[in-house]
Amino acid sequence: MSDDSAPTCLADTWSDLSAKGYAITTDEALGLPEKFRANFGQTYFNDQVLEDDPGGKPPGRKRARDVILYKWRDGDLHVQEHKKITIKDRDGRPGEREHARVDLLNDPQAEELIRTLLSLVPPDQRQSDGTFGVNLFRTVKDVVTSPHHDHEELCVIYVLDRVGGGAQTQLYKPDDVSDQGKPTADPVLTHQLNPGEIIIFKDDLFKHSTTPLEPSSGETAQRDVVVCTVDYRETYLAPPALEVTGADGSNAVTGALTRCP
Repeated sequence: MSDDSAPTCLADTWSDLSAKGYAITTDEALGLPEKFRANFGQTYFNDQVLEDDPGGKPPGRKRARDVILYKWRDGDLHVQEHKKITIKDRDGRPGEREHARVDLLNDPQAEELIRTLLSLVPPDQRQSDGTFGVNLFRTVKDVVTSPHHDHEELCVIYVLDRVGGGAQTQLYKPDDVSDQGKPTADPVLTHQLNPGEIIIFKDDLFKHSTTPLEPSSGETAQRDVVVCTVDYRETYLAPPALEVTGADGSNAVTGALTRCP
C-alpha cells in the first residue's frame, strides 16, 4: 500500500511509535479482510509448513521463516524474496542456522500482510531499502526464555490465534534486566495480545518477553503468531568486512570489501 491509501489509524500508530517507542493496533483497523486470520492460519500453521526447531529455545516450538527484500520509492513499497533466510548468533546459540523456508510472496494474502506490517514504520523513519524477517511460530507453553533484544531495528508481533491464557507481552527498559536475563524492575508495558492484535516496538529501547501460556481447564494451550523484524543493513545487506593477514599472522579488519563490477 502507498502512504496515500494508508488507513487513517496509521497516523496514530506512527505517532505512538515515535513518542513511546511502541504502538498497538489491530488487523481490522489496518484494513485486513475479516477472514484474513482464519485463512492465513489454515494455510501456514500446519505440519506441512511448520517444522520442529531442534535445540531451540523454548523447547517444543514449531516455526517457518521468510526474508523479504523491500524498497520504498516515493511512498510506494516494492517487495521481493531475499535469497537468504539464515539466522546467525540468535537465542543464545552461536553460529548460523537455517529453518524451514516458506516463500510468502507467492501468496497474495501473505504479500498483503507483509505490505501492511511494513507500512507500520513511520515514513520519516523508513530505510529506502532493507530486509524484513518474517517468522511463523507455534508455541504450546513457554513463548520465550527471558527478556531479550532481537538486535534489529524494529520488532512486530501479530497474534493469529491463542488457546488458553497467559502469554502477556512485556517490554522492559534494558537497564531493568540483568545480564542473566532477570528483571530488576517492573516492565514498562504488560499487555496480553489477543488474536488480531499487533504490537510494533523499537528493539533498542526495550528488552521484550512473553509470560508462559496457561492452559484452560481441559484444553491444551497453543499460540500462533507472526513475529517480524525490520532488520539493520548488517544483518543481510552490508558487504562483508575484508580481513587482511599481517606479517605476524594476525587478522585485521580493514573495512568493507569493495567488489569490482
